[in-house]
Amino acid sequence: MVNPARRTAILDAVIELLATRGLEGVTHRAVDEGAGLPPGSSSYYFPKKAALLIAGSEHLAALLGKDCDELQVSFAEIAATDGMDAAVRHVADELVSYADESRTLFLARMELTMAAARREDLADVGTLLTAAAQRPIRFFLQLISEGREDVPIETCAGLIDGIGLMYATGQGPKPTIDQVEAVFRSVL
Repeated sequence: MVNPARRTAILDAVIELLATRGLEGVTHRAVDEGAGLPPGSSSYYFPKKAALLIAGSEHLAALLGKDCDELQVSFAEIAATDGMDAAVRHVADELVSYADESRTLFLARMELTMAAARREDLADVGTLLTAAAQRPIRFFLQLISEGREDVPIETCAGLIDGIGLMYATGQGPKPTIDQVEAVFRSVL
């Protein structure tokens, strides 16, 4: 019998392990320990590591989607009350805050995306996570460009991911609101 709370604990542990130990650190034993569950729990739900990673990526995409939905609502509220410039600044501020508050999600996404490039059994994971990561950028750029079709969404997402990756791995400074806002405006 599937216990939704137990399944979620397993998938949360997968994301944490991906962020802290990398792909090789995700073992059934480590997941069980990380989730605080008895040995064998994760292999009951996901007998193979690939299944565990695919389910982890789907869980991660859902978490990113929830964050995106919340950001879209706050963006719309600020745009309606304070104007588009304030809303763009709000999005930049949220992305900068996200660099610290959601570092685990970011690193897990990077780890899974890299694994998808190397492993055929995870190929769809890269597509799923890239779409989830680009969704808020696509939404905001289309709004601030007034629906232009030629907006380089992939370029913007790549720039923001690069800035985030440098910071998350200790290779660069924390992104600033002005920096992220400049990325949005420069691609327009």
